[in-house]
This record gives sequence, structure tokens and C-alpha cells, in this order.
Amino acid sequence: MRAIIREELRLSNVVITKMGKKIIVTFIVLLVMLFIGWWYYPTLFEVIFSYINKLCNEWASWVYLGLVILVSIGGNVYGTGYSLLRRKYLTGTFIWMSGAMIMLAFMLFLIHYTAFVIFLNKSLDLTLKLILISFFVMVMLPYLVLCIEKWMDLSTYFKDIWNHRAEYRKITYRVEEKGKLVYIHLDKHGTSITNFHEPAPTLKIQEIFLHIRKNPDESLALYLKSAFLMIVTEIVRLFTAWPTTRKRILSRFAKVKMGKDVCIAQFTRIDPLFPDLIEFEDGSGCGIGCNFLTHNFMQRDPLSICIGPIKVEKNARIGAYSVILPGVTIGEGALVGAGSVVTNDVPPYAIVMGVPAKLVKKIEGDGTDDVQSKADEYLNQ
Repeated sequence: MRAIIREELRLSNVVITKMGKKIIVTFIVLLVMLFIGWWYYPTLFEVIFSYINKLCNEWASWVYLGLVILVSIGGNVYGTGYSLLRRKYLTGTFIWMSGAMIMLAFMLFLIHYTAFVIFLNKSLDLTLKLILISFFVMVMLPYLVLCIEKWMDLSTYFKDIWNHRAEYRKITYRVEEKGKLVYIHLDKHGTSITNFHEPAPTLKIQEIFLHIRKNPDESLALYLKSAFLMIVTEIVRLFTAWPTTRKRILSRFAKVKMGKDVCIAQFTRIDPLFPDLIEFEDGSGCGIGCNFLTHNFMQRDPLSICIGPIKVEKNARIGAYSVILPGVTIGEGALVGAGSVVTNDVPPYAIVMGVPAKLVKKIEGDGTDDVQSKADEYLNQ
């Protein structure tokens, strides 16, 4: 873990440069969106307010200007909170959540507004209106449900953090390193908290993660980042059929380190908080339904958490529905039996299986074909 932290420190300047590029690309995308809106919105507003044709263009301009201002305010509020996270984490969290809720409100308004445009358009007959509304609902319903869910999620989280902000300020912590694992222990100092799944310790853990990792790209609260990664990984897990596509998406968006000829089977679940601590070397892979967990809240002490990297070395194979816990390295050419729970490192060219996984046989040889043939021979006995 120390090596990972040092590497992130070394790459800080590179990450800052990448963040600058992201800001420029985002700015260009926003400009394109503004141009599209400016081109089409007057026509949309003329449909609804056709009974005041003389004022329609002026009204449309003012309403559109209001929408632009709303998005700009939300984006600026969000960006302000983003930049404050390292200096004043609690204040920054409240600010970026407010900005996110403003932008979500705009998106929800836009969806409903478009539906009303179709419904109130007098130039369309009833049949065409029903067809258009049905198509619109089919296309936009998943997006609408997602926006509403995230609004409820953010607003509930905001309320809970606000009510527990005094407890958050009282909590202290200590960090303990044991080999590849990092343990974070919270001291509640007279507060009423009992476990990590309460608002105050959850926010404190996010702040600790931010300072431990020392990576500017982690300035965004892990709550929001993990929510996005959860969506990405779930889409990949459930709907992406081709392994190469799955590999590209996980390496691009979740930052999972992938070597050559890696095969990630469908329904594989990647840790959403620290997916970048997972590494697959050349020729490695896993079967259907495997779980890779780089953090663990389920400790004997309810106010401690452990974090650790997972590494699958060259030509190692993990059987279907296995669970790999934090800090585990699967050695080169090793095989993990289906349904195993791996809690410790697996030696190179070994076969392990069970709950917890235990060594059942060593494979002699160092070639991929030799390993595979010996493994098949053993498993078919």
C-alpha cells in the first residue's frame, strides 16, 4: 500500500494536467449543448405559448436564459465545493451536493417540459401525440428514474450529514499498516455513533481516504464517485457480453489495471470504492460471478475498516463465483476453485479451493500450456 501511495504522489502533476484537459473538454461540451439549446428552444416555447405570439420570442429568450443561468449556477456551485474538499471537507461536501441537486432539478424540469411540449402541440393530432409520447417515455423513463433516484439519494444524504455535522467534527482516527493492508480506526470521542454505516463516520472515512491517497483525481467525494462507478460496473456486469468490451470499459472508467489477453467473465463484480487497486496481469482471468473486494467494513471492531490491493498474476485463473478479499495476490499460474473465498495470498502454480480457500495441490512447471494441462488433469480426477 505504501508503494501505491508513493506512486500516486509521484504522478500528482500528471493527474493535475489530466484534470485540466477534462475541464477543457467539459467546457467545449457545454458550449455545444448551449448552441443546440439556443437553436431549438425558441421553437419549443412557441408551441406552448402560441397564444402570445408577439411576446413568444422574447419570452423564449428569457426562459432559455434562465435555464442557462440555472445550469451555470449549479455547475459553479458544484465546482466550488469540489475545490474546497481538501481544505474544508464538510463545507465542500455540502456545497457540491447542493450544486449536484440544482443540476438534477434542471434535468428533471427539462424531461417534464419536453413531455408537455409534445402534449400541448396543437399542430399534432391525438394519434401522433400518443406515438411521440410513448416513444419519449420509452427512451427517457430509465433516465428519469435515475435522476429521481439520485435526487432522493443526494437529498437524504445531505439531510443526514447536516443533522450529524457536530458528531463528524468530534471524530478522530488513526491509521495502521499491516503488510499490504491499511486499517483505519475511528475514535468516537463521546459521540453516539456505533458503526461505519452512520452519516458522520461515513463522511469522516471519505475524508480520510482523500488524505491517505494524496491523489488530486480523488478530490471528488468518494460517495459520488462510487455511485457513478457502481452504475458503470453494474451495466458491465449485467449487459456487456463480449469480454474485450468489458475489459476496455473497466480499465477506462473504473481504472482497473489490465494486462494483455485478460478475460473477465460476465457478472463479475468489481469493488466500486477502490477499483484502481485491482490488477490483472497478462493471460489472467476469472470465471462468471466473481467478486473482487478491495475494502472491508466487516471487522470485529465496528469502527474500523481495512483497505488493500488485489493482484492476479500472469496466467492465474479464478473459478466462477469466487470471492477475493483485500490484500490478496493470486500467484502466477495459480488456479482458484469455483466458489472459493480467498483470504490469503495464493502461491504461484498452486491449486486452492474452499471456504476459506486452502492449498490442495502444487503444479509443477512454468509454461501456460503445462499449467493448464496439469490443472485439467487434476480437476478431472
